[in-house]
Amino acid sequence: MLKISKELIDAFVEGTQKTLSVQCGLETTSRKPYLKGTQPEPKIALTGIVVMVSTQFSGIVHLSFTESSFLAIMDKMLGEEFSQISDELTSGAAELLNIIYGSAKVILNQQGYAIKAAIPTVVRGDAIQTKSVTTNPALVLPFSTEFGDFFLEIAEEFGDQKATKTLDQPPQK
Repeated sequence: MLKISKELIDAFVEGTQKTLSVQCGLETTSRKPYLKGTQPEPKIALTGIVVMVSTQFSGIVHLSFTESSFLAIMDKMLGEEFSQISDELTSGAAELLNIIYGSAKVILNQQGYAIKAAIPTVVRGDAIQTKSVTTNPALVLPFSTEFGDFFLEIAEEFGDQKATKTLDQPPQK
């Protein structure tokens, strides 16, 4: 069973759902999380990456999209239709991740996590594969929208593991 901070997961689920609702007018459904590598890998065209650092833990968050879901989400967010991912359009993924991270950071810092500010980067290509740089396995949080799925991937390491709880069911929202 995976040991990971339930507070961290819940904060990112809440931040993701709120961000997609406010910025894109989209309702999202969080599905059951799974360990990276235990499910077939979706064909990822674009991923935003942010490194988390706090006094209690460090970690990495990936916000990943298939091409079709990213284009549809950007259509909703920006109010125009896109047929391909351009360099300019990739900034939309960074902006979404920045807002999600900021929202989760506020929630977690109110709980004493002391997470520092961070700036996302974006990688795009054909069938991107993300790898965790932590020793703990990454947890994938799949989300569904009317336009397809996207994925939040979280990997963390705690200095003393005192804030972890066992996660055996999807976060509730």
